[in-house]
Amino acid sequence: MKDNFKNITEIINKGEEISPFLFLGENTEMLEAQVFQLATTILDEYSVPHVNLLKLEDNWENIKIKDIKEFIKPWELGTPYKFQIFLIENVSRMTLQSFNSCLKFFEEPGLQNIIFLTNKSESGVLDTILSRVQTIHSWLHKALVEDAFYFSLLDSYLDKKSPEIFSYFFRNKLEKHDYITFLKNMILYAKKHWVFCDLLEDLDEDINLVQGNNVNWKYIVDKYLLKI
Repeated sequence: MKDNFKNITEIINKGEEISPFLFLGENTEMLEAQVFQLATTILDEYSVPHVNLLKLEDNWENIKIKDIKEFIKPWELGTPYKFQIFLIENVSRMTLQSFNSCLKFFEEPGLQNIIFLTNKSESGVLDTILSRVQTIHSWLHKALVEDAFYFSLLDSYLDKKSPEIFSYFFRNKLEKHDYITFLKNMILYAKKHWVFCDLLEDLDEDINLVQGNNVNWKYIVDKYLLKI
């Protein structure tokens, strides 16, 4: 989450309004802990008391209109501090009626309000929410499946410095998901063999970058091959 911390603090320092963030990850418990830690780290950076982190916890029931209206009251009242953070877990629990009741909260959070949302995936999240948020995938905590082909390429490269892995990415016409799958398998390989573990956090951030932006995917893969 270090890139997210950097991006958010840069916007805070500019005094600009921040659009809501939707954090996605299959392991919801780890995701929520990760986002909570990000929120408290941001508060600490600006010496804002932790009471300014307002959390609507996941209780496995739909978020009713009265609940969401009560939750966002501090947004209407404001805070004497630089900002406050609202964290809604498992936002897919919001009904259309609940969302409509706080539409302005998502569209115009204001300079003093930062909104974090979490969910397992985009499916189940209202389109009206997806169109108003910045989506961030937490690939590090997804249930990844080992790919024997990519593992064999990594084995050959690490053991014999075989150029086969470079040839594969250079000669074949690959799609974005192929690069993402390889990078995710690098994470699995690192954890299984206890190698290049210092790159895990960077890998997680770059997978998110590849997923969400039009970047040079081959360049990112080459960068890690040269590092290991």
